[in-house]
Amino acid sequence: MHYKNRIQLSIAMRNADSRAHRAGVALLMLCACGLGHAAATLKGVVLLNQLGGQPEANVQVAADGANPTVSDSTGGFLLAFPNRKPGESVRLRVVRKGWVVVNDIQLERELPDNPNRRPLEILISKAAEREQWALQFYRLKGREVAEAIYKRKLQELEKDRVSTVQERDRLRKERDQALAQADELAKELASVKTTERSDTYQRATRLFLDGQLDDALALLSEERLRREAEGAKQALEQAMRSYLLRGQLLGLKFQFEEAAKTYDEATKLAPQSFEAWFAYGYFHQQLNHFNRAGKGYQEALRIARGQANQPDIAKTLNNFGNLHSVQNRYDEARKAYEEALDIERDLARANPDTYRPDVAQTLNNLGNLHSTQSRHDAARSAFDEALAMYRDLADVHPDTYRPYVAGTLNNLGVLHSDQKRYDAARKADEEALVMYRDLALVNPDTYRPDVAMMLNNIGILHWKQKRYDAARKAYEEALAIRRDLALVNPDTYRPDVATTLNNLGVLHSVQNRYEEAHKAYEEALAIRRDIALINPDKYRPAVATTLSNFGNLHSDQKRYDAAHKAYEEALGIYEQFATMNPDRFAPDVERVRRLIATLPK
Repeated sequence: MHYKNRIQLSIAMRNADSRAHRAGVALLMLCACGLGHAAATLKGVVLLNQLGGQPEANVQVAADGANPTVSDSTGGFLLAFPNRKPGESVRLRVVRKGWVVVNDIQLERELPDNPNRRPLEILISKAAEREQWALQFYRLKGREVAEAIYKRKLQELEKDRVSTVQERDRLRKERDQALAQADELAKELASVKTTERSDTYQRATRLFLDGQLDDALALLSEERLRREAEGAKQALEQAMRSYLLRGQLLGLKFQFEEAAKTYDEATKLAPQSFEAWFAYGYFHQQLNHFNRAGKGYQEALRIARGQANQPDIAKTLNNFGNLHSVQNRYDEARKAYEEALDIERDLARANPDTYRPDVAQTLNNLGNLHSTQSRHDAARSAFDEALAMYRDLADVHPDTYRPYVAGTLNNLGVLHSDQKRYDAARKADEEALVMYRDLALVNPDTYRPDVAMMLNNIGILHWKQKRYDAARKAYEEALAIRRDLALVNPDTYRPDVATTLNNLGVLHSVQNRYEEAHKAYEEALAIRRDIALINPDKYRPAVATTLSNFGNLHSDQKRYDAAHKAYEEALGIYEQFATMNPDRFAPDVERVRRLIATLPK
């Protein structure tokens, strides 16, 4: 049995009215702070689009009390404040026609004691691309916090006493949930308008970006937020947003119970707020709290329908479709996707630049649903239309949409392979592989896993077409990448190592390379047994797959006792899972029983 990855595009969390951003001057203000004892300077660098991006020269940077300057050939700049002291507040302005500051909220600074300690990094982008780069920036910041806390908690767990498998598994799940919160936080921070940010919201965000998460949460204390909420009716929206921000930051700290209470407070504070209920639903969906997620989306949908807000209706229906899909409620999922798609098509006719990406996303999700239900023609139609849209979008904005082209090609390749359209599948997979290789040259941490995935899938296709040398070459490259990734992040990538080893074992067996097959199966089985101890529901069927393949190898070598032992263990696992999910596992039970029956008595 081979494993193929299908890309599920991320849940839409974008507010339609927040996509446009003003170009030109980014103007920021700070409150007065403590005084120092010497004239102050502020040092920084201007970068293109992202942290680590290309330095940008000739960008004007100014502030009250300092002579304007421009960035040099390395992107660097230095502002001198002859009449200001460290600790005083400043107001920065960054000017380049047609460009905006990605991390504008972070420009609000206190003059530092030592300008060399943490130079200010200013990220600028074209105005039309600001939201995508802001999303990447905030996502990186949030994930850095979550990963650092996970590593610290893991060290504490293993330092104090011998940790159990269950405790490590719990911590890994909490890490994944925190990373989901980081993604949601990024969408919030990237899309919120300046006019929607309260002073508390802005200050807490700056503290978070400066690595002071506890100080940010202290500023967002329940008492303070309650005072803000009770202060005036016109501050209701800002206070609700601060509650949502508190919940997202608590999620980064793995404090999910406290975060859930904060989301509850946000919905109590603003029971008619679409945003509050939508964020509530998304938060609980990431934690697999399906009933509460459904409640949040149901309330959000009620409010959006009452306001006849078509973009919000479509966005909620898309997420509702994803929620139904993971619960195997396929009819409800398809109904939600199709209604969302109808709305998005109407919106895209009037405003294609804004809403065509949403149409493509829902088509992709609908295609995955059709594939799951073996509605192959409908799935191919959905994927083809989504792919055409993403290709058009990538012609204009390649940095944003080429990954979506590659992801949809992968989905289409999986579908073609399921239908035994191997040439079409290989064509789609090879194009996706070229794209992922190009993307990995620029961003290897993000796209090397996708390169390995495509190599693994291409290896499967070569194997099915008996192109064994090409299959082995693809598998071996995929395995090398996945081993490398697993050295850094074993929890995430060891299962992928086992998958490619299992596939390589099948290939070696077909070519009568029995020693190599035995070695590959043995390592794959060891990995799968190990990870099945942590998550048996997910990985024990994979153990059975490798055991069944191992049994085939033993049988080919006339090692019938060993074959019988491997088959019997695989059968026991399949029988257990067939009682819970007969549609999926009953065929495996029958297959292994037939294999046992063929062995000599």
